[in-house]
Amino acid sequence: MTRVRDTAVGLVAVYGGLSLAVGVLAFLGARWAHTYFITAATGDAVAELGPAFVNTVLLQLGVTVLALTPVMSTLAGVLVGRGIFQPVRSIQVAAVGGFVGTLVFGLVVAALGSLGTAAGSLWTTSYLSVLVAASVLAALTGGIGAAVGGRLA
Repeated sequence: MTRVRDTAVGLVAVYGGLSLAVGVLAFLGARWAHTYFITAATGDAVAELGPAFVNTVLLQLGVTVLALTPVMSTLAGVLVGRGIFQPVRSIQVAAVGGFVGTLVFGLVVAALGSLGTAAGSLWTTSYLSVLVAASVLAALTGGIGAAVGGRLA
């Protein structure tokens, strides 16, 4: 049981640390977009198009981050599968870790990215729907990675 607990804590720590790092990059990207498209821009179109461009940049940041989570979950699942010698337990830990880790990852990135600019936000129903879908996919790929990792051990 200690190995399972230590593995789960390690998985949460990796997702947590990585989400903070990517969240800071999302914040900086949002600040850059805000500065480039709104603050430094000139002309009449800035008031209309500037916020749309900033929202586009935020959306792309969010989608890119969520697209990476199944890959992260698969790699983490392979490591979990190699570390826990009970196949069903390793699949469960990797699947739950992938699901919860992706939720944490996406929420931290949304919070920090949205703080980067007053012109846009990732806190939309669409983003949260995609976040839940990415979490489910990450759970599936994490479980598959653990199954494969267990076979490689």
